[in-house]
Amino acid sequence: MSLSHDDQLLYQRLVLHNLADRPISENDKIDMLDAYKVYFDTEHEHTACCWALDTCGLEDPEYKKLNDELSEAEQAREIAWNNYVAIRRRLFP
Repeated sequence: MSLSHDDQLLYQRLVLHNLADRPISENDKIDMLDAYKVYFDTEHEHTACCWALDTCGLEDPEYKKLNDELSEAEQAREIAWNNYVAIRRRLFP
């Protein structure tokens, strides 16, 4: 995985606090960590879209395209988060 330093710290925290002493299989741990990574990636994409839209003027030809991308990023982020939560609930009822 290619994570920034901050992302690595958050990822390590997830492992330490949520997976360290839990009696689950390695495959389940991988599923949970992968779901978290996807969520984290979509969160970064959403943040980048927000930043780009904030720096763009309403009259800018890119505004509509950026607004559409932001909407898609919000949907992707929500789906990724729901997937992560569903896996957590399945593993830790």
